[in-house]
Amino acid sequence: MNTRLDYEVDAHYLPALSLFPFEKNLEEWQSLGVAPIMMRRGDSRHQVIFVKSKLPALPYKFAIKEITLDLARREIENYQKLRDLGVQTLTPVGIVIRRENAVPIQTPAGVMYQASITAYLITLLEDAVLPESVLFGLRFQQQARKEIFDAIAELFAQCHALNVYWGDASLDNLLIKFVREEHTLGKRRRLVALLADTETTEIHRSLSQRMKEADLEFFFESMLWLDEEFHKRGNPRDKSITMSDIAYLRERYNALTKIWDAHKRFDSLTQFNSERHFGRFRKASYADTLLKHLEEHKWYLSERMKTSLSMRDATLDWYANYFLPIQDLLKQSNFAEYFPDKTELEVYLEIMENKYYLSEQQKRDVGLSYAIQDFAKRFGIEKNYASSLKKMFKTLIDITKEYAKFPR
Repeated sequence: MNTRLDYEVDAHYLPALSLFPFEKNLEEWQSLGVAPIMMRRGDSRHQVIFVKSKLPALPYKFAIKEITLDLARREIENYQKLRDLGVQTLTPVGIVIRRENAVPIQTPAGVMYQASITAYLITLLEDAVLPESVLFGLRFQQQARKEIFDAIAELFAQCHALNVYWGDASLDNLLIKFVREEHTLGKRRRLVALLADTETTEIHRSLSQRMKEADLEFFFESMLWLDEEFHKRGNPRDKSITMSDIAYLRERYNALTKIWDAHKRFDSLTQFNSERHFGRFRKASYADTLLKHLEEHKWYLSERMKTSLSMRDATLDWYANYFLPIQDLLKQSNFAEYFPDKTELEVYLEIMENKYYLSEQQKRDVGLSYAIQDFAKRFGIEKNYASSLKKMFKTLIDITKEYAKFPR
């Protein structure tokens, strides 16, 4: 039998992949000397194997799935589109295609020959990940469960905000990754949900509420199926998923969807990529607070320059001449000690919210200097560092005097 292998893979990985016996089905690889990586995995309707590169210079681990060529190409394309949108997915490596002699098939019209083609979809095997179905087989404290649900809700909210219809949303199509990320406050651990199967994923120009709801409901059903699966595996236990879990997941999804909507509204009005420059808003109200401040900055600049500036120009000026100096100031200070759970933007916006609150309360514009000092005093009293905060914020007040219109 003639066999031809075509490698449609990233050239960087080709030397390592070319050493695997793709001329045979995955179920035969162990008998051919391939030692699979033994790891816990979720259910799959396809044959899958996890392997490690034999080349020390290319120490990669791969997940290899045996499927049809059409499905493989569709899934690779979906992975690439989703990653371009910023959605967390597995890292696609490519496809290996095995073509063999056509297979004769007897039909009413006579013998027909059908092409024999097998495709192998290859992704990088992520470190520090577990399938959802495995995670829920473990006994977690409630806080850990909520962290998992938060990661799932974040993935759902992001997909729907980007008009991505999952189509086959289930626990078996998810991986949870433990990541340590650096940000302005140092390093922190968090859980990230990765979309691990994109066969049925669709990207639309817009996504109806009905489609979003269908995605969610299908996923909730998959959660409830989990206990039945545990029993089938001979592992009877208390319910892994409860209706309270589902209610919490929906609540988090709704809250995160509001934040994504706030980012889209902000970006539409300012023509400015808020997530890239600020990170994710912690609260949807931050977008309105910042827009209100930018409107004041736009008015001030237009008055000073005797021309009408666009919202985008005002935003760019504010970001370059106003926010970045404040951000640098806070980074150079003991900012992380004072605000261990906040970014610079969040501290700034909380000061602005404090200003608006005090102005409403006193029926006048109290000014940013007053709002900063009040914020430092109130926040500092709790932890006995009001004087340190006032010293840190003194330079911030000086920055605001040059670029913003506030009575002092």
